[in-house]
Amino acid sequence: MSAAAPVLEAESLRVAYGGNQALDLPRLALGAGELVGVVGANGAGKSTLVNALLGWSRGRPRVSGRVRLDGEDISALPTHERVRRGLLLVPEGGAVFARLTVTENLAASADRATGRAYTEDEVFALFPRLRERLHHTGGQLSGGERQMLAIARALRLGPRALVLDEPSIGLAPRLVVSVLETVRRLVDERGLSVLLVEQNVRAAIEVVDRLVLIERGRVLAEGPVAAMRDDPRIIQAYLGEGAA
Repeated sequence: MSAAAPVLEAESLRVAYGGNQALDLPRLALGAGELVGVVGANGAGKSTLVNALLGWSRGRPRVSGRVRLDGEDISALPTHERVRRGLLLVPEGGAVFARLTVTENLAASADRATGRAYTEDEVFALFPRLRERLHHTGGQLSGGERQMLAIARALRLGPRALVLDEPSIGLAPRLVVSVLETVRRLVDERGLSVLLVEQNVRAAIEVVDRLVLIERGRVLAEGPVAAMRDDPRIIQAYLGEGAA
């Protein structure tokens, strides 16, 4: 990780619903050109973390702590202002306009870009399949194609930090590998900073630089992926004894 200030940083981030503490995160940092994986089982607090970073929730939680983007404290900003500053989320299941074509989906994103937006040619180089589906609507695309389009739409908005929430959900294993390898290319070749929030630990561990394991809203373990591969908690709970 670079010695420079993190692109995305959360400190003392706590979320509670009523009397229940859903998240207690001392610190999470994402460096420039880094791919960090946050993994855990269902109910571990991953979605709560994503919502807290973006400043959004379905309920009325008590949220405390700080979220910084390139050193700027964005904790008090509403979700749309965080997005305007370049904190982009690709939510679980992707987020595309079902009645708009691929071309229209990408154009709608570019019209709202405030940062260094990726061009159509750049996103088609990453996802050649989308070029073949230009005139298909979002609703006509397969699950994998929708996930590609959702990431492409986020890139067209010019992200400073990209958060991917469970991109593997509903995808065939080969498509999971393809999507995550493309994300890895974005990090390596374009220097994009990506926070990958995943339940699929086997897939995440193949592409991330660092891994953060959370359970019941707390960090159970974290470190470089090379070390985390050998962590007994990861092996036993997510990789199986054979992985040892």
